[in-house]
Amino acid sequence: MITTEHRYIKDFKFDVKSYREFKHKHEPSNICEMPVKWKEAKNFYVFDDKGNRWIDMTSGIFVTNAGHSNPYINEAIKNQVDSDLTFAYQYNTDVRNEFVEKLLEISPSHFDKVVLLNSGSEVTDAAYRLIKTWGKKNNKKYIVVFTGNYHGHVLGSDLIGGEPDSADCYVKDYEIHSIPFPKNNDELNILRDLPPLDEIACFFLETYQGWGAWMYPQKYIDELYQLSRDNNILFCFDEVQSGFYRMGELYGYMTYGDYKPDIITLGKGLTSSLPLSALLSTKEIIDLEPSINLSGSQAGNALCCAAGLANLDYLTDDLFQSNLKKKIKLFEKLNKELEQEEGVEVVNVKGMVSAIIVKDADMGNYVTENCVKNGVLTVWTKRESIKLGPPLTISESAIIESMGVIKDFIRSYNAS
Repeated sequence: MITTEHRYIKDFKFDVKSYREFKHKHEPSNICEMPVKWKEAKNFYVFDDKGNRWIDMTSGIFVTNAGHSNPYINEAIKNQVDSDLTFAYQYNTDVRNEFVEKLLEISPSHFDKVVLLNSGSEVTDAAYRLIKTWGKKNNKKYIVVFTGNYHGHVLGSDLIGGEPDSADCYVKDYEIHSIPFPKNNDELNILRDLPPLDEIACFFLETYQGWGAWMYPQKYIDELYQLSRDNNILFCFDEVQSGFYRMGELYGYMTYGDYKPDIITLGKGLTSSLPLSALLSTKEIIDLEPSINLSGSQAGNALCCAAGLANLDYLTDDLFQSNLKKKIKLFEKLNKELEQEEGVEVVNVKGMVSAIIVKDADMGNYVTENCVKNGVLTVWTKRESIKLGPPLTISESAIIESMGVIKDFIRSYNAS
């Protein structure tokens, strides 16, 4: 039995087999998460139906930046339900207009148009279609992407993902050019890595590479960005996971420098709750070809926009931002200290996302499994990383407690 300030584990079995047998009876058998049955989730806690309580170091899957079941967001959703407007297709509504205006207001001023959709996969697919259209209009064909990056599972987003063969059973886009992700301060070799510059339509980047929170070396990304500006190449960031202060800034790309990307895609933390995604760009790109369908039946749903508007208000509050900066310093410090532990290769951390890269998948799975058994929920990457991304509302004491548990099981693995 575990009883601490933030954790309570009394009756929990780490039974993956039974959990999957139940889930896979009616759902796809490749959906495999930790065997925790959620009953409630509040702030940075997850509760199961037996009363066990975990510290959530995952934000679900990098969604609940404003905390699970945030009261301010919940109230906005309830008020929208009570207004008797829960669906309006693509018609104008006050809540949709207010949300779009708020999103543009807090975003860099060079963005002047928004596309609303439902998921990160959809919005990166929309980016793919806009880039292809822009490329044809400008006699440019290649979209340069990075091996190992992930952009979603809709066809267009799958094609620009970092696994070149992922969409081969559907179609092959020979104008997608994949280059190695630059780890270990790799330098950009234009002649080796890139097609002819005058034929490149776009560099498409995941702001950090998901499973390992790998960041681009500063010199590398600066050079790539400058290449795009000098050669009329679109520079685009997939901010679905990194946006809304996950990396400390409103959008993660801002931590690299004073860039002006042509397109960014948003999702997950956009509402901290309900499904909504957005693409930010300019009217020159979004309105380039009227025949491109950039809408959907539920895109910009009134309930989701109400949640999104409340979420943006909450996250941009001055007091929240002040407290967040203090928590980021603590989170980054405790993560980097783990680099002193045996078996830890490196810790990638920026803002409130980290990945503790360990020597192999066996160690990663051991630490992750034992953390869950002991009341700390981490992202199960099933490989050589322990990935963390708690709700930004997490308390400093919960950060300290969680990182202590992770350190204990790193040491436990080394002692076994």
